[in-house]
Amino acid sequence: MHLKSLTLKGFKSFAQPTSFVFEPGVTCVVGPNGSGKSNVVDALAWVMGEQGAKTLRGGKMEDVIFAGTATRGPLGRAEVLLTIDNSDGALPIEYSEVTISRTLFRNGGSEYAINGEQCRLLDLQELLSDSGLGREMHVIVGQGQLDQVLHATPEDRRGFIEEAAGILKHRRRKEKTLRKLDAMQANLTRLSDLAGEIRRQLKPLGQQAQIAREAQTIAAIVRDARARLLADEVVELRRAITDVTRSESERKTERVVLQEQLDQSKLRQNRIEQSSTSNAVDEARRIAFGLEQVQDHLRSLFTLANQRLSLLSQQAELPGMASTLSESAVADAFAEATALEAGIAAAEEVLGRASAATATARASLDSLDEEISAQSALVSQHDLEQGRLVGAVRAAEERRAATVAQLERQRAALAAAEERREAARAELVALEGDDTGAVHDTELAAAVTSAEESVQALQVRVDALRDELHTAERERDALAARTSALTLATDQRDGSQQIIGLDGIRGLLAEHVKVEAGYEAAIAAALGTLADAVLADTWDAAAAALAHARGAEAGRVEIVVADAASPEIVQGLPSGVRAAASLVSGPDGIRGVLAGVVVADDLDAARSAWPALARIGGITVITREGDVLAEHVVRGGSGGSRSRIELLAERDAAQERLVGVTTTIERLAHELAEHRERLDLARIDLVQAQGALKEFETRLAERSEALGRSRVQLEAAAAESERLAEAVAGLGEQVAAADAAVERASSERDAHAATPRPMLDVSARDGLVAELDQARQTEVAARVDLETARERVRAQREQAEQLRKRLDAERHAAEEAARLAVIRRHQIEAAQGVIDALPAVLDTADRSVSEARLGLATAEAERAKQNEELTELRRAETQLRERLQALNENVHGLEMQSYEKKLHLSSLLERAAEELGLVEDVLVAEYGPQVPVPVDVVVPPAPAAAPLAATSEVQEILPSGAEDSNDHAAASTESPVFLEEEDRAAAESEPDDAPEVATEPYDRARQKARLDRAERKYAQLGRVNPLALEEFAALEQRHKFLTEQLADLQATRKDLITIIGEIDEKMQDIFAAAFDDTKAAFDQVFPMLFPGGTGSLHLTNPDDMLTTGIEVTVKPAGKKIERLSLLSGGERSLAAVALLFAIFTARPSPFYILDEVEAALDDANLGRLLSVIERLRESSQLIVITHQKRTMEIADALYGVSMRQDGVSAVVGQRVAAEAS
Repeated sequence: MHLKSLTLKGFKSFAQPTSFVFEPGVTCVVGPNGSGKSNVVDALAWVMGEQGAKTLRGGKMEDVIFAGTATRGPLGRAEVLLTIDNSDGALPIEYSEVTISRTLFRNGGSEYAINGEQCRLLDLQELLSDSGLGREMHVIVGQGQLDQVLHATPEDRRGFIEEAAGILKHRRRKEKTLRKLDAMQANLTRLSDLAGEIRRQLKPLGQQAQIAREAQTIAAIVRDARARLLADEVVELRRAITDVTRSESERKTERVVLQEQLDQSKLRQNRIEQSSTSNAVDEARRIAFGLEQVQDHLRSLFTLANQRLSLLSQQAELPGMASTLSESAVADAFAEATALEAGIAAAEEVLGRASAATATARASLDSLDEEISAQSALVSQHDLEQGRLVGAVRAAEERRAATVAQLERQRAALAAAEERREAARAELVALEGDDTGAVHDTELAAAVTSAEESVQALQVRVDALRDELHTAERERDALAARTSALTLATDQRDGSQQIIGLDGIRGLLAEHVKVEAGYEAAIAAALGTLADAVLADTWDAAAAALAHARGAEAGRVEIVVADAASPEIVQGLPSGVRAAASLVSGPDGIRGVLAGVVVADDLDAARSAWPALARIGGITVITREGDVLAEHVVRGGSGGSRSRIELLAERDAAQERLVGVTTTIERLAHELAEHRERLDLARIDLVQAQGALKEFETRLAERSEALGRSRVQLEAAAAESERLAEAVAGLGEQVAAADAAVERASSERDAHAATPRPMLDVSARDGLVAELDQARQTEVAARVDLETARERVRAQREQAEQLRKRLDAERHAAEEAARLAVIRRHQIEAAQGVIDALPAVLDTADRSVSEARLGLATAEAERAKQNEELTELRRAETQLRERLQALNENVHGLEMQSYEKKLHLSSLLERAAEELGLVEDVLVAEYGPQVPVPVDVVVPPAPAAAPLAATSEVQEILPSGAEDSNDHAAASTESPVFLEEEDRAAAESEPDDAPEVATEPYDRARQKARLDRAERKYAQLGRVNPLALEEFAALEQRHKFLTEQLADLQATRKDLITIIGEIDEKMQDIFAAAFDDTKAAFDQVFPMLFPGGTGSLHLTNPDDMLTTGIEVTVKPAGKKIERLSLLSGGERSLAAVALLFAIFTARPSPFYILDEVEAALDDANLGRLLSVIERLRESSQLIVITHQKRTMEIADALYGVSMRQDGVSAVVGQRVAAEAS
């Protein structure tokens, strides 16, 4: 791997795009001071990720952008592209050539790219770090860096080897892992507190879940008993409804018989009414009326037929329409169109002859035009040749005049060059005589060094304060999280909340008690469950609160009376033992609770003091760890949970610590702001000092540049004078040659002018043009005649077609008139037939009307007889209706009974559906009286369960405060019951292979008693939380999840610690190998640079390979020097070079950049350094910024950098090897 090219665009003094093409080996960059050579080094460091503006010899990063000059404006951005040959795969990227670029905009924006793809700075650093090109940039040795290397601390020297060996990448990973561990610790603490709080909530919720389970069992019995009672009532109602329905059916049958008799009577009446004379009378009347209407209609028809016949006779006498066209007229029109078509053929023939005449005339004119064009070309050629010769003469004369003018100008320029030569010589003499400013340069450099040391010291202090502030902020966040978790853990969720707020109730006891620090566990063990009790002012207030809790079914509560008499503190206690009452401050009631309790420092102290305490009697000893020793009971051990008092004490301590940390953060923030302000001022001083030094150095550089410029001007003026003298001599010869050329061109011009000019004849062309115009006019006239004939034919044919259509329309009208005449004849014949037939029909109608009127009189006499029979039938119908009315009332009563029973049945079925979710078929089939009743199994109360045991992993992770309240409370009969997994499964569904249940016959009275007993038991359970089972399962699942997460975090923490250990081992191995190789290389390089001298490297702390520094021991030949600062300037440079080149040899990098590292060396030491460089060039590419000619001699390529007049650096390159060959 090696650098292929470097392109700078707008970077510092390189305003124009400038490219450097590098080859393997040694490339030297040379040029005068201030030309921009070191800017090339800055560009390489900048594109590889350098972030320090000071390292780039600037005050801020914006300084790398071309700032402009007096003649050139500033640029808006700086861009550097570096192309690396990666054919050996040294960079971990799948490209044989890698181009990295960095762009900085004047507005502060920055971009990085790898092969044109934008990336992050971190991506670029990691890509380069695998090849030993880290952030410290040890491959770039800049101006003044040799002293820094030699005077660096042992730890800084270690950093050089670490970067060369690629250890910095592993160190960054280790630091990242340590930051993860710090963040994980806060999460572990909070998660542990949450798990402990959830575990504390599991106990009361487990008791509620057990009650809910019992409530489910009793509810199932209640449901079964209610279903059986409902089913029994449904069956009874169904039976009653069946009986009522049977009676109703019988009565309805009787009603049908009576209805049939009544219908027969009504039928007889209807028949009599239908067969009575009234119907005959009506019929006779109807017939007579109808015949009279027919008679009138026939008379009207006769009159209408006579009128119709008269009208048709008049229409038949009207004359018809005559035709105005004939077939012959249409034929004549078509014949005339055919005759006109014959004239079209004659017109087309005339048009053909005219077109031929026009073509002949056009051909004659074209032939004459070709002849005239040929004659014109000869004339033009003659004129052009004459013009060319005249131009040649003029050109020869102009060249001669120009040569004479140039000769005069060269002579004037020669005189001016001689004047400039003398002026440059005088200026050079004046500049060489001016040599001042060395002392002032030293003072400015000392001021800059002092300012840099001040800035560095303040920066170190600011960094330290910032680290302290960040540490305090992390501690504040952790304390805030722990305070929040402890506050949540102390939240009371039992029945005590129901009575807090009542008159005389102060609140929780734990909130009104202060315990001496370190004795919280002992007092919590002494109080037991009273640690979670409520504090009341008086006995009466306590009794009232107890009654309120019982009435609200809030569960059991414990109350301590504050104004209870305080007993005397036990006196005469042995050493190492203190009365528990003396360790607390609070209401007198708490002292009474702690009467007879003493506290020992530890278990051994308790055992020693027990004989003396036993003689006092009634004494309970508790250790500070919470172990309890009484006369008949000893309780304690590990794994105990912390009570509310301990949690509150820990919360208060955390809050106090949080206040202290917050105060520290404010102090550190204030102090950090002050130091930052001082740092800004120091930086301003440094910038001013650097500006003064830079200004002075600029003036020196300008003087040096002016000196060099004067020398160049003197040399240029001398060379210009020589060149102009040669040019004047050459121009004299050119003037003589120009005179000869003018004479030759004049002779040729005169000879061609004497040649006769060709003639051009165009007289015959006008006659041919007139002939062509006449032919075109004849052709146009013939074409107009042809189109006119065609138009007349088209018009005649359209007229003939219209005549034919008109003839067809007249024919169709004549045919329609004939058809209508036939129709009228038929209508006249029909009307005449009607008139002839109607008189006979009218006579028949008159006879029929007379006969109808006689029948009407006979029918009216028969109707009187039938009216008497109808009166008797109606009397019998009345009797039948009375009997039917009585029967209907009986049936209606039965229907009402059936409806009421069905309504009751519907109500029962609605209850079954709403309360039990059962339809009638399922209700009767599964719970009817025919189904045996299962004998209820009495569910015994669940035994008190031990507290939920944590797994061994959780016990390792959870802090002591995350466990249960106390041990002896778990043994109480009031302790909650925890449902096991199989119990919850049994509560949800019965298994398929359940054993057969005993049954007994159904008895309604027993079922009622069974229902009453179950309802009483359900009421005795008190308030039931129906969601307790689900909440308990969810909470238990969350507890399990949290414990698993804790285990995962702990495992992750262990893994991270293991990774850190592996990284440390790897760094130790890599560093040890790199140091050994560097030490061996130093032993080889040092004698080459210091013949006869000795030098060595050794570790400051060989036992700790992770932090040990590196010391350098140097002894030149014939000197006994204990400190490196006593070496001379050249010796210090050589010693630093020896260390760097030893590192380069031990862990070679693909390339190195050396910026004037040999500036302080004499010729002999320079030769030794060059021999080492020759050795290093075999394994690495070298780019050297130098002024030394001997260094340039070993270069494979040279680049010269100079500063142009407009303040922009210019570059010229040369391959030395290629030139030599």
